[in-house]
Amino acid sequence: MYLLNNFGPKIKFLAMSYYAVAKGRNPGIYKTWDECKAEVNKYSGAVYKKFTTISEAKSFIIERQSSLQSSRNYSKQKINPYYLPKKSSSVTWPETSAKKTFEPNCPKDDSLVLNNFSLDSTTKRIFQRDSDGRVDIYTDGACLSNGCDNAKAGLGVYFGDNHPANVAKPVHGRATNNNAEIQAVIEAAKIAQRNGLLKIRINTDSEFLINCMTKWIKKWKAKGWKTANNHSVINKEELEEMERALAPLDVEFNHVRGHVGIHGNEMADKLARDGANM
Repeated sequence: MYLLNNFGPKIKFLAMSYYAVAKGRNPGIYKTWDECKAEVNKYSGAVYKKFTTISEAKSFIIERQSSLQSSRNYSKQKINPYYLPKKSSSVTWPETSAKKTFEPNCPKDDSLVLNNFSLDSTTKRIFQRDSDGRVDIYTDGACLSNGCDNAKAGLGVYFGDNHPANVAKPVHGRATNNNAEIQAVIEAAKIAQRNGLLKIRINTDSEFLINCMTKWIKKWKAKGWKTANNHSVINKEELEEMERALAPLDVEFNHVRGHVGIHGNEMADKLARDGANM
């Protein structure tokens, strides 16, 4: 569902699915069950699983690879990282020590080595894009002693492990959890703009934030920033700032469950807590 806002960005709220095929006709990550089924149906010993985040799907393939490589049949297979629907005829890795051009359907991802699907610590970290050119960002807010006079809040923005764009910082203004969630998205949007990232996906466990963007904000604005009970919207200033920050961007909001082991969400939460303690 698309939400067209007065401030410009195209915002899509979705719960995405990723089908990780660790062993099949063409191992990799697929966006639909039909694509996944075509790779595993009637394939002897197929190994696959559905995930809600691409990072979980990638981890599944990496973890299964080590055990599957002991299989004589599997060792002959070629694994295509992020084998998504066809978009272009070839993909070239960004600037690294050696330029590599790979086969179709493999979006840019400089943290992977195609020949054995292993992490490459020597490769320069960049922003990783999916097949549509969209960058995944995990955001979170944390508030210690939320609702108390001594409350301290922080925000976290996570792009990847040890990524130079990751952020942990204290929240300015009111120290509340909702304010921290909003400011985390504002920070992510500013980083995206500075780095020329026009298409982003905000992964957040905040239902408040999702509801603000997909249900409430248009109604509040139409009523002069009043709630259904005719109360003033508490986070008006922060939400207006978030609108301005998101305006130049094509944004998808993806709700993820918090504290269930989703790596990106856990890392954003840690950054937010670190920010609250600064």
